[in-house]
Amino acid sequence: MSFRVLAALAFALCNIAVCNAQDNLTGAISLRDAISATLAENPELRSFPFRQEALLGERTTAGQKPALSFNAGIDDAIGTGALKDLRGAEATLSFSQVVELGDQQASRVNVVNRRLELLNAEQRITELNLIAEVTFRYIEVAEAEQRVALQVKASELAEQTLTVLEPLVRAGQTPQLELMRAKALIGTAKMAERAAAANLESTKINLSSMWADHNPKFDTTDANLLDVGEAGSITPILIQLSSNPDIEIYAREERLLEAQWREARSQRRKDIEWTAGIRHLRELDDTGFMLNVKVPLFSGNRQTGAIKTANANMAAVQARRDAALNSMQGQLHSLHRQLSIAIAEVDTLRREVLPLLSEALSLTREAYQAGRYSYLELASAQHDYLDAELTLITSAANAHTLRAEIERLSGASLAAQ
Repeated sequence: MSFRVLAALAFALCNIAVCNAQDNLTGAISLRDAISATLAENPELRSFPFRQEALLGERTTAGQKPALSFNAGIDDAIGTGALKDLRGAEATLSFSQVVELGDQQASRVNVVNRRLELLNAEQRITELNLIAEVTFRYIEVAEAEQRVALQVKASELAEQTLTVLEPLVRAGQTPQLELMRAKALIGTAKMAERAAAANLESTKINLSSMWADHNPKFDTTDANLLDVGEAGSITPILIQLSSNPDIEIYAREERLLEAQWREARSQRRKDIEWTAGIRHLRELDDTGFMLNVKVPLFSGNRQTGAIKTANANMAAVQARRDAALNSMQGQLHSLHRQLSIAIAEVDTLRREVLPLLSEALSLTREAYQAGRYSYLELASAQHDYLDAELTLITSAANAHTLRAEIERLSGASLAAQ
């Protein structure tokens, strides 16, 4: 079970047949099918294209130069005395524009680019979390299927016991009370079988809701739950942990803060504004050229606070990254240890415990038919065998869940090691 392989295959499938994702989920479905449908249809991913489009619009705006302005004005008009009416008026027509210094335009665009990178990282994390969640739910369905099969086996064993018991009761070799117990056990087994079937339907709905379908069309999974594989080595995963999307997002956030820091530094050199045009003096009946330049004074230190804030934020991001990396390393060591134990449990149950209990059940049934064992001993042997089967299913599901959690946390595949 490899997250990277499954994700790559799922992304390719999504690009080929997004519209048919749900329609193809019939019969026996694979984990790849479930992941493909989830990435194509899950509502959590629908906002990212719109958010990206909004940032692209912001980048377009950030890349624009200050607009050229047209100005028109009239002075010394409609007054009293010598300025009565328009006799002393001065009419001015001019253009003005702000000149940005310090690469402010490039800095603004760079900030938006870093925000786009951060958004892509967030989308990747969301996708991987969805892959993990659909994997967990897929395992739950596979486990529920095994539990249904086990309950069916329990019902069959109970009916076999009744078949063996009835002639013994008729012959007077076994009390009628044991026949009543056997029939009650069949009823209990059938009730447990129905409960397991209802739980299976619930887990199927829980899985299909990942691709926004609350009426699942698939019948079964093609999972081999009892094949748990090997634990693999945790060392290569720990080495590659820094490339995990949950860690990488800190690097992208740091690059965004660095871009904001550069933008703050670029604003230390304040803008210059120029105005140029013509001015007509009615009193002299003459027109002249005019030019104004506005330069801010003593503005070099006005961005000191913003620069300090950006520096502090970058240091804080690095600290959070180190803390997250340390926490992940501890969790991975713990999860890998639990995975090794779960795999060992499955191997022990399959190779040692279940063969012995199966043989013991067969011998107990033969001894019961021969009148050497009581019904209580036969029922106890059946219970021990079924309980071990249930423990095997639980341990196998736990092993798959632990493996999926390790791969979700690390972003790497244990199977590839």
